[in-house]
Amino acid sequence: MFKTKSQNRVDTVFVLMIFCGFAISVFLVLILGGSTYQNMNDISQEGQSERIVMSYIRTKIRNIDDVTVGQVDNTTTLELKEHLAGRTFVTIIYLYDGWVREHFHELGRDIRLGDGVPIIDVDALDFEAIDSGLIRVSTNHGDMIILPRSGRQGGLLVG
Repeated sequence: MFKTKSQNRVDTVFVLMIFCGFAISVFLVLILGGSTYQNMNDISQEGQSERIVMSYIRTKIRNIDDVTVGQVDNTTTLELKEHLAGRTFVTIIYLYDGWVREHFHELGRDIRLGDGVPIIDVDALDFEAIDSGLIRVSTNHGDMIILPRSGRQGGLLVG
């Protein structure tokens, strides 16, 4: 049987509608997939930053004998003291404006937290001195308990 011109137009319009529906579906899947990928990438990057911070702090603590937890301007700090050329120097590690920072200075000098060298950006970092000289380092992704080098043992990863 032969189709009339109006039937051909209906068929053409129907095929075009199906094609447009398919194209819109593909476009939406690509947009949603890209958004999901970006969210997963952001989460992965955040976790990687936290792991780098933990490794950095563990290395710093293992290289110094005199490690304490202190306070500067209501900010908890990790203080690493070392003796060089007959003088005592302190490296403090702390969180300020979303950045883990390090500040190296001679003991007794006044410091400003904003003057520290930014190391890496993270959401949370806290230090706590606990039993027997152990130090707990906490981030959003877990805690690490470290026995400083003078105790001759390494760090323990908790939770």
